[in-house]
Amino acid sequence: MNKFLRSASFAVVAALSATASYAAVLTSNISVDNGFNAYISTSNLTAGTQFSSGNNWDTTITSTANLSAGTDYYLHVYGYDQGGVAGFLGSFSLTGTDFKFSNGLTSLNTNTQNWTGNASGFSSPYGSLTAEGANGVGPWGVRPNISGSAQWIWVGDVNANDNSYFTTKISYVPEPATTALLGLGLLGFAASRRKAAKK
Repeated sequence: MNKFLRSASFAVVAALSATASYAAVLTSNISVDNGFNAYISTSNLTAGTQFSSGNNWDTTITSTANLSAGTDYYLHVYGYDQGGVAGFLGSFSLTGTDFKFSNGLTSLNTNTQNWTGNASGFSSPYGSLTAEGANGVGPWGVRPNISGSAQWIWVGDVNANDNSYFTTKISYVPEPATTALLGLGLLGFAASRRKAAKK
């Protein structure tokens, strides 16, 4: 193996190793009237793996989930009501810079711009949501560990619809240095193969 090919191979291996070893942590702070299950999924059509749940409308539940490099995810929350007004409120954050929420940032609150939902399940089409006011609005008051700009949201009629399924995307966005290193290694490898083919 010539020196150029060896260098290119090392660059590819180094880039792939750096990518494969990276993992981010998703932290969620959720309050739902009345209860919820939260999932992380690689498909917008299936619930995914449950990582949090709660059934106490006046409490904020904090949980974490691990994300693997190289994969796009969907954050899914199923909320259910057990009488009266319904609502979902939350703040979410990601460690590192290799993942971004649908707003292009590493933090996201519940709102009607970056979340969609439906009343029938994660395999059904998603649509717009009902906004009910920011954290602190009645009848819930202020929820701790949730941003003051987070909005209470629900699907459809908040007094009649007892089930809501929410979704938002978490995209894998690798660091530029890792992408450049991988690209350089692959270009070098391709050049070496062309050179070898000419002999």
